[in-house]
Parts: sequence; structure tokens; C-alpha cells
Amino acid sequence: MAVRHLINENGEPFAEKELEALAKELDALNRAEREDYRNRNANAIAQHTAKHILIVAGPGTGKSTIFKQRALFWLRQDPAAQILALSFVRKLVADLNSDIQNDTGLTDEQKRQVDVHTLHKYARSVVEQNHGTAEWKFAPHFRIIGQTWKDVVWHDVLLLSEQEPESYKRKDFEKQIHEDTFDGSPEWQELKTTYYTLCRYYNAAGFSDLILRAKDALAENPALNQHHYFIIDEYQDFNASEERLLERITGSASGRLTVGDDDQVLYETLKSGKASLIRAIYANTSVVNAMLAFCGRCDFHITKAASHFIKLRGDPGSISKVYLPISEEAGSMKVQVVACAAPSAAVDYIRKFIEDHKAEIEQRKADLASGTSKDAHLLILSPSGSINFYKLSGARDELFELIRPYLESAEEFSEDYYMVLNYYSLATYPANNFTLRKVLHHERVSDTAILPLLKAGIQEGKALCSMDAECIKYALAKAAKVREIIDSKSEAEEKTKLLADHIALFDLKRLQADLEKKAINKDQAEVIEHQEEEDAELEEIKVKPMCAVELLTIVGSKGLSADHVIVIGFDSVNMNWVTKNAFFVAMTRARKSLHLITCLKAGGATRAHEFLDQLPDRHLEFQRYTKSARASVPCNGRNRFIGYLRYLVAQSRR
Repeated sequence: MAVRHLINENGEPFAEKELEALAKELDALNRAEREDYRNRNANAIAQHTAKHILIVAGPGTGKSTIFKQRALFWLRQDPAAQILALSFVRKLVADLNSDIQNDTGLTDEQKRQVDVHTLHKYARSVVEQNHGTAEWKFAPHFRIIGQTWKDVVWHDVLLLSEQEPESYKRKDFEKQIHEDTFDGSPEWQELKTTYYTLCRYYNAAGFSDLILRAKDALAENPALNQHHYFIIDEYQDFNASEERLLERITGSASGRLTVGDDDQVLYETLKSGKASLIRAIYANTSVVNAMLAFCGRCDFHITKAASHFIKLRGDPGSISKVYLPISEEAGSMKVQVVACAAPSAAVDYIRKFIEDHKAEIEQRKADLASGTSKDAHLLILSPSGSINFYKLSGARDELFELIRPYLESAEEFSEDYYMVLNYYSLATYPANNFTLRKVLHHERVSDTAILPLLKAGIQEGKALCSMDAECIKYALAKAAKVREIIDSKSEAEEKTKLLADHIALFDLKRLQADLEKKAINKDQAEVIEHQEEEDAELEEIKVKPMCAVELLTIVGSKGLSADHVIVIGFDSVNMNWVTKNAFFVAMTRARKSLHLITCLKAGGATRAHEFLDQLPDRHLEFQRYTKSARASVPCNGRNRFIGYLRYLVAQSRR
């Protein structure tokens, strides 16, 4: 008897015992049978007539394919369908949009009927079209308060409200925005009003409050919502505020496909993401529940190890699911668990890996440049972006130097470049209060000078540039000089030297390189300032075009994949803040090989992280790597691996 499709038409959650039985049946299939089942199951879900379907899908299970299939189904059912796909991970949005635009099965007209955006980009569009809300109006082309400027704006709010910074923190206010529930005390209510007033004066909004503004704008002007069918991706990471916006958007939807995995919640702290939201949909019997069972990304041992880990570490209320490899064991590499005596050995392990895969890495570089590939060959994932646990030994700098040649194509700019851009933009648009405030910050103008300017500007409706204050005149004059230098015919080197005579620069060589890479002019200023705002969408997620070798944080790897993944800092000290969900995500970025490096003397590390205890021996290969031999030696099992680390610790204490 054929295994039934993973669809519960009555909306009931899948029974635990039935899922266990289905998993055994599916696990017993051969490769061809697995592929056939995966395709039939996905097709059945995509063509289901239910108005609202929830798909619980683990990493690499083919969400992008089913998105396209569902869009095609809707377009066939309703030729006039307008479809909107939303996520908040820009890499996922870019990939899905590319897949749709390059799909030969869609006509040009059909492609125009499918929009793919991050939720924040969509919200920005709504707020822009509505010019804010009735209560809090914006002038056209309002700005976004990027990550760099959040603290400056909040500092201004506290100044105007005469509140103590230690008692009223920006992150506490942002949490209230994420929850869409505000503290009712007079102090917090005043801070909220002051924040919105200041945003109106600066003609700028934060990414978090943009969601609330969009919800209110749609309530005021429902005609702004022109879509009928919706695909909502990565639902597990949406917060309460975002969910209420989605409810506003999809309230009268003709069709909705929601996709997520509560085992991949990453942003509880960053943006108050809540697994409870997707679990509530799963428990709602008016929504048809479905699952994608087979991981087509990760090889056999990686998928098995990750599946075992997350089942053991799952929350009591987590959604039970089937997560199996579509590949077979033959030819699959086990997860490499590596012990190193010092950070320098760990870096050498990475160096040797790069040397051994040089031809493939060079080919990937070429493929990325030509657009025939979009994923890195190697992801090096760290618990923290600073990698300070390798700093004392000098291994951190050594690692950065090792991967630098592969990052040359990255379109990133220095702080100096953005600072010059702020001055240039001010000279071009002196009436932009937010840009002038940025320049006053660069000029280190005191609070005592700033406060009366802001009070007068807000109360009298005057632009900062019109005020008769020495700091304003000085900032405008300096901005004009910066624009004169930038617009001159001088080479980048000469421009950099001249700029250094007027503004405090940190790294002249880097700025010169940036100006050579991307000259600043009036048109470019608009483009790059917008990009600066886009990069602030989430603190940890700054997705850019991939290079062949990438060094990222574990959390920052969300939405990415690579042939090979090396996790550094896999120890009892540096991984302590990494959640089980984040580690599960890190593991499942790897297609062909996954390496977990425990390095002693890295920030005081003495043993592997406890996550190792939840990884099954059958899918692991333990080894130790020495820099002197430039080779890995098998440890012949977990106990030998642990014993080797203990031996190294004992030797270091003698």
C-alpha cells in the first residue's frame, strides 16, 4: 500500500504514533522511491483546494519549489490572481524572486502577477503610498532609521522627554513595538508620543514601528492591499506585531499558504519571534495541515544527525514532524567532530581544507560571478562575529587574512564612506532634518546645543537648516566643502587626503578603496543611502551576494547553504549563548560535509559543547588535528575524543 500524502484535510495535527509509522515507511524507501514520493506529496499539497494551508517544513525540504507550484495553481484557477510572497530574510526573497522570474513555465504576464518582498519592504511601500498614517503623517520619500542611528534617535527622545537613559532603554521600547503592546505608565506613554513626534520631524521610521504604521495605513486605506493570494514564509520567526499586520493583509484572502518550522525559531531575543504563533495555526482545525518530509539539501549523515538532535532537544510543545534524508548512506560523509589543541591549529585545519578544495572554490567563484550559482562553496560559522575567542593567539587575524582573498567582490563600504555620504547628502538636501542630525552627530555637537534646536524645530515646524545656530551653519558649510571635494576631478587618493583635512576619518586607505570602487555623486547618494537602510533590516542578518568562502555568525547563516560548513567555537564556553534551534540551523546549511571544531585555549574552552551529547555516534566521525603534521588522526570513537581533550587540558596545566 502506498504511503499516504502528508496532508491532514480535517485540519487536525498529525498524531504522534501515525507520524512515527509514516517515518518508518518513508525511511525504508530507496532513493528513487523517495524522490517519487517527495514530488507526489508536494504536488498534492500545491494543488489542494483548501483556502489556507500550513506546511511544516524542515530545512532543505523544497519550499521554493512548492511556492512556484502553488502560484501556478492559483494562476490557473484564477487568471487575474495577484499573488504576494512575504518573508523577512532577504536572501530567501531574492532566491524565490529569481526562481519565479527565470521559470520558463510562467508567462511574462504571470510573472508580473507574483510579487516577492520582505515584510519590511512591503510595509515601507504601504506607508509611503499612504504618507504615513492619519495621526503620524510622513512627507514623501521618508527614510529608515538604520541600525547605526537607532541609539542616536532614542537618545534624542530621552533628551526631549527628560528621562534617564538607564531607566528607559531603547530595546525595552522596541520589545513593546514587537509585541504591539505598550506600557501604560505615563513615562512610557510620553516616550512613545515623543518618539513618534521625532520620527515625523525627521521624516523617518524604524524597521520595527514600520510594521505598526503599515497595519494602521491598511486600516485607513484598504485599497492599498491589491493582492488576493498570499505565501508567508518562515512564519516561525514572525512576532506579534508582524502577525497582526499579516492578519490585516490576508483578512479577505482568496488563498493563503503559510510555511514554517518551529524548530528553526532564531529571533526570540532580537525581534521577539514566537514559535507559539505557528503552533497556534497548526492547532487551528480550519487550516489544512501538511508536511514536507525529505531533505534534498543535506547528505544522509548530516540530515540524520540533525534530525536526531532536534528531536532530543525539542520543546515540549513543539510540532512533531518527519525529517529524513532523500539521499542514501553510500557515499555520504559523516559529520566530522574535530579536536584542536590551539586556535592556530583550528585555522590551519581550515587552511588545509581550502587548499584541498582549491579547484572547486575557484570554479565556484567563477560560477558566482557569472550568476550560474548563488551559494558559497564553504561557510565558516562562528558563535560570534568578532571571533574574540581566537584573538589572543593571533589566530583571529590569521583567519581573516586566510579568507580575505575570497571576499574581494563583496559590495560593502566602510563607516568613513557612509560618513562622507552623509555630508554629501546634506549639501544636496539641506532641508532633510534627519541627514542634518546625522552630520551634527559626526561633528560631536553637545546635547545642550542639540536640545533647544529640536524643541524649536518640532514646536515651530522649522527645518534645522533654517535655524540661526553656529553648529548648524558650521555643519552646512562643511557639508558644502565635502561635496566640492567629491565633485572635483581629483583622483580618489587626493580626494581622501582633502577630506581628512575637514572631517575625522578612521581609515584613509579603506575610504580611498571605497571611492575607487563606487564614486559618490547625487544619484549614487540616493542608491547607497537606501542600501545602508536596507542593511539594517535585522541586526544579525545582512545578506549580500555570496562569495565562494564566507565567514558568518551561526544566526547570520539563516537562509543560506553551502557544499561544506565548518563550525568553529564548538565548545563549552563560546557556544553557551547559541540556542538549540540556531545550532540545528547551522548544521542544516551543509550539503556535503559538516565539520564541528572544538579548540582548546579558545577563550578558556576545555571541552566540546554539550550539544555533542545529543548527536548520534552512528553519524559522527571523531578526529584530532595537529598543525605540525597537517593531518587529522581518527580518535576511534567518542570516548577517545573526550579523553584526548582531557589529556590536552591536563598537559596545559602542568
